[in-house]
Amino acid sequence: MTTPAAITTPVLTDPTVLVADDEPGFTAGLGRRYAHLFDEFYDHPFLAGLRDGSVAPASVRHYVGQDHRYLTAYLRCYGLGMTLAPDRAWAGWFHDKAGFLLDDESHAHHAMCDFLEVTYEEAQTNRLAPSAQAYVDHMLAAGRDSLGVLLAALLPCPWTYIWSARRFWLAERETTPGGIADDHPLAGWWEFYAAERTEGVLDDLRSRLDALAADAGEAERARMERAFELSCRHEIRFWQMAWSLEQW
Repeated sequence: MTTPAAITTPVLTDPTVLVADDEPGFTAGLGRRYAHLFDEFYDHPFLAGLRDGSVAPASVRHYVGQDHRYLTAYLRCYGLGMTLAPDRAWAGWFHDKAGFLLDDESHAHHAMCDFLEVTYEEAQTNRLAPSAQAYVDHMLAAGRDSLGVLLAALLPCPWTYIWSARRFWLAERETTPGGIADDHPLAGWWEFYAAERTEGVLDDLRSRLDALAADAGEAERARMERAFELSCRHEIRFWQMAWSLEQW
């Protein structure tokens, strides 16, 4: 098996760029073919409301409750990844990722709860909305396929968030007259995903998927691409779910 370190991701100096035109690798190809979905994700009115602070509090609260349950399912996907792990190194990677999800990922939710002036417990819900349920079902199905298909399904979540946050918080902070105010009502949420450490997390995940794709056959790579595309679409639908206060 090709080791993840065998394929590296170039560092992009412009945070608005998704992938460089000449960047090699499976995930770079995915980024170029589905860049329009990343743009649709970024331009969605819910995320636009998070950028300018105009988002409806009810939509943010709906999002936090649904995302808490979604991330619980994401955590279970790490467990499925452990069952697919070819060696202890891969198992250890999933173990570490699970620890981060349990201990650190909720910081973004807490920033939103501060904006809402509610406790994290008050914002949670006991049932997934239809679009969130569909996304969870898609990820869990990927975890019953191959390690490559699972990682392809998991990649859009961090990639869309990290790219969007860096595009807004870093690029627009430098180019927007007056910059992005430090007292932005959702500054903590944006800063969490735009933090410098997230770039390394994303590069590591992409490199691992590139390595798996290099060893995969044509049929598996097609399933990996399909899983990636569907997750990108589910990410957009997740915004719409929050924006529209979707319920059963």
